[in-house]
Amino acid sequence: MSKYMYEHTKMPPYLPMPRFLLNCPISNTAKMLYVRLLGKAQLSQKNQWVDGQGRVYFIYPIHQMATDMNKSATTIKDAMKELVKEQLLEKIPEGRGRPNRLYILFPDEEPGQKSAVGYPILNPADIAAKVVPGNILR
Repeated sequence: MSKYMYEHTKMPPYLPMPRFLLNCPISNTAKMLYVRLLGKAQLSQKNQWVDGQGRVYFIYPIHQMATDMNKSATTIKDAMKELVKEQLLEKIPEGRGRPNRLYILFPDEEPGQKSAVGYPILNPADIAAKVVPGNILR
């Protein structure tokens, strides 16, 4: 049964969606996949999964993505191709039969610059710092 939201209602767990995705020319599936991948990247950041260049990476097998998003592996592969094409994701092969090493990428816009929809573009570190359970990104 659904309930109304009241002044002191505790927020359910949620994933933040970067505003730049709103006008990004990719499918909704690719957008939702990016949001999930961003969550995985934040977890890897917290656990200090960094490569020799200091870049945060994560491992997330396609079959697990498909299960988690209730999509087919083909749909996930297509969404990943969109993200790679838009330079929002980089995949580094780890060898035959092993999942790729994944890197989240952010658009090349200066922090503080206005996006196409008029919102300021935030530095990814600022986004992570402002995401607190129960709070909405402002």
